[in-house]
Amino acid sequence: MFRNSPCKRIFALALLVAMCLTILSGCSPKEPTDETTTTPVKVNESYLDELREKGKLVVGVKTDVPELSYYDKETGEWSGLEVELAYNIGCDLFGVNRSDLGDKVKLVGVTVANREEKLANGDIDLMLATYTKTSERAKKFALSDTYYTSYIGLMVRYTPEDLNSLGTKNIKSLADLDGKLVGVAKNSTTRHDMIEYINTANQLKVSPRFASYSSYNALYNALKKGEIDVIAVDVSILNGYDDASTKILPDRFAGQHYSAAVLPENAKLLDIVNKVIGG
Repeated sequence: MFRNSPCKRIFALALLVAMCLTILSGCSPKEPTDETTTTPVKVNESYLDELREKGKLVVGVKTDVPELSYYDKETGEWSGLEVELAYNIGCDLFGVNRSDLGDKVKLVGVTVANREEKLANGDIDLMLATYTKTSERAKKFALSDTYYTSYIGLMVRYTPEDLNSLGTKNIKSLADLDGKLVGVAKNSTTRHDMIEYINTANQLKVSPRFASYSSYNALYNALKKGEIDVIAVDVSILNGYDDASTKILPDRFAGQHYSAAVLPENAKLLDIVNKVIGG
């Protein structure tokens, strides 16, 4: 019904860009298996009608991931693939075109540290926040189809004039992380996936240490101050923090499949989410 609406066209373009970025980053990893399905619960069959009657869909998105979900404090504008996906879901839910959507979709900034809490507490109806599919998460929430795939990458400090710069001498790849302090985002899957990758990779014998931070900005500042040796985060997120004083290393590992999440009883909303993702 809305296939040719401006809302659909904007999301399709954003999705195409995301797919190109994924292809450039490496071969597509294996999709999560059926073990990521949620435990059966009593689904609220009238949930979509309740949302329409309320006239508002509250969506939790990141504020600091350029190209995926970003909030510009100076202009007050949101942008990114997940933002467009949120608006497109609103178009379908309320049966309107983008120009008529108005304030029916409310975007709420969430972090990697609080996104699950906000969804569990009912502060948001839907989470679109670089949320990786895992079997453990599927036990807590109902998860949509994959709409984007990224990979874990590594960022180090870089100073061309300094021969002892981590980016030019000490750390050049994952193989150089033995005993190094790796900064990861709190409540993310990075530490688990990184350890699992190291343990299963041939001839990779390293034992890094880990420190958790509640935001990507905190990770970036810790790296610049020398509190940590390297940041390990999805490449899609690292790209937003790359500058002349940092370097993203070539390593790409542990595919991260992003999905939308809702409370299990509100799984009817995923009918619309998956419809939009599928185009």
